[in-house]
Amino acid sequence: MTRAIIFANGNLSDLSHAKKIINKEDCLIAADGAVKHILKLKLIPKIIIGDLDSTPLSLQKELKVQFIKYPRKKDKTDFELAVDYCLENKFQEIIIFGVLGDRIDHLMANIFLLAKIQTENPTIKIKVIEGKKEIFILNKEIVINGKIGDEISIIPVGEKLEDILTDGLEYQLDNESLLFGSTRGISNVMNKKLVKIKASAGIAMIEHNLQ
Repeated sequence: MTRAIIFANGNLSDLSHAKKIINKEDCLIAADGAVKHILKLKLIPKIIIGDLDSTPLSLQKELKVQFIKYPRKKDKTDFELAVDYCLENKFQEIIIFGVLGDRIDHLMANIFLLAKIQTENPTIKIKVIEGKKEIFILNKEIVINGKIGDEISIIPVGEKLEDILTDGLEYQLDNESLLFGSTRGISNVMNKKLVKIKASAGIAMIEHNLQ
């Protein structure tokens, strides 16, 4: 079992899409109250992790799963604890649902957290899915499958993205740089079904909006 699927306790607009992606071999992990998303899919998590303040006590007694409980006064969010669990157990692929919520502070912190994790663990595949939106972290090179007409945004995270090479985009980048805070990489368009993006230095969030 090399793939973990984390459900965070944010919004999840398309449960049916999530169910299509989950395999029976996957390790389903609920960050505390996100167990509600998994139960709506008529699935059972393997692990529920966090301070459990969002998981009703009755549900904790009912579910025969592993609970990893932390004190309410802690230095990490339940989502970060779930990510830590995946790293400690050497999962090589992590798919994340429910991490794009209404809280801007949580959203930004989660993106920066994933950028940090991807930088420190470049061989791990990390993908965030929310409806028809996918988010990846670019660290050196990434390949994205999609359809012609899908939108791709390249957003530097924390520093300049250098020597960018793209293939499969309408507006190609050829050994160019994107500065932190630049909007130049927003809303590019796929003109091939396979997009390749490379950079010699820097980290970026890649958003793939499917048609």
